[in-house]
Amino acid sequence: MITTIIILSVLLTASLLINYNQMRKQEAFEEYIDELENSNTEYYQFFNTLKSRMNESNSKLKQIDRMGSFEADDETGFIFTELRDIIDELNKGF
Repeated sequence: MITTIIILSVLLTASLLINYNQMRKQEAFEEYIDELENSNTEYYQFFNTLKSRMNESNSKLKQIDRMGSFEADDETGFIFTELRDIIDELNKGF
């Protein structure tokens, strides 16, 4: 009878330690998931802000260059082309 009580006590203690360890791991994973969700939200907001600012910049540049003379120029035309490509890539991503 005493042997059974000792074995059950050891098993209960081991089970409690294992459960406590698993609970700590679970809490750590939950915190990690919360941090990932927050960083993903911040990342998404950053790129939406970047996309809107690039679109605004492109619109202002087109307003400045109503005649198309800057866009047709080799050096400044390169900037216009690059901005348009960047905006297209940003629009594809979201």
